[in-house]
Amino acid sequence: MKSNYIFLFLLAAPAIAQQSRVVVDRGLPQANLNNVSGPSRSNVRWGWDDAGFLGDSFAIGAPGERWVIDSVRTWVVPGNAAYAHQHLGNFYKDVRLYFGGPGEDLTPRITGQLSVDSDDTSDSRIRISEATREGTLLYDDFGASLRIWQVEFSNLEMAVEGGSHYRFGVWGLGRSVPGTEDRTYTWYNHASNARLSVSQQDGADGKMLLFNGAGRTKGEFNAEGNGWDKPADINVQIFAHRVDTQRRPPSTKK
Repeated sequence: MKSNYIFLFLLAAPAIAQQSRVVVDRGLPQANLNNVSGPSRSNVRWGWDDAGFLGDSFAIGAPGERWVIDSVRTWVVPGNAAYAHQHLGNFYKDVRLYFGGPGEDLTPRITGQLSVDSDDTSDSRIRISEATREGTLLYDDFGASLRIWQVEFSNLEMAVEGGSHYRFGVWGLGRSVPGTEDRTYTWYNHASNARLSVSQQDGADGKMLLFNGAGRTKGEFNAEGNGWDKPADINVQIFAHRVDTQRRPPSTKK
């Protein structure tokens, strides 16, 4: 009788999850950093003022496979020479992960409110840490050294199809810049040129994506010739596990 229960359980479990791992590694560049590298500079930050935000795309696995995204990690570089706060919450009111299927507009999947003088958010699934405290070099912005923050969204449980290109964006509403009436801090995503990064840059194609504040697509964006001298992609790491949709063979035990 016991073996019958085992058999029924196996039939009722059509998907078997594997261990989560990095499936898209487009992390921070490891060489040719900042202006000291001259024309070989690999790192760059991108924002889109108040019009919206920049995103990018990625693909996991091969057609026919099914995957579940567990976490998404990106980096943000806020501020300038005049404003270099010690906490991300001094720059932004919140932080959001937007996500969408191939060719789709984006919708926010997770949002966390930020508090002034803090890097904590209202959602425990969002963890913010200062990457430059953990060994990452400060970002050179026209001679100003800026902090880099890592933003990680976890426990996402987003199912995707292997081989398909999905779109994403990370963005936060800026707080008012001190001494101004209508200016807010711009969200700047960390990006890099794949060839010069000297690090794994999975799926880098030199193209980013533009979205308005509602997540509607506004076309592609190529850094080369639009403020920079080379193409770039947003740095991102995707952690996921594959789901085996094939059922195990029936038990022959009595």
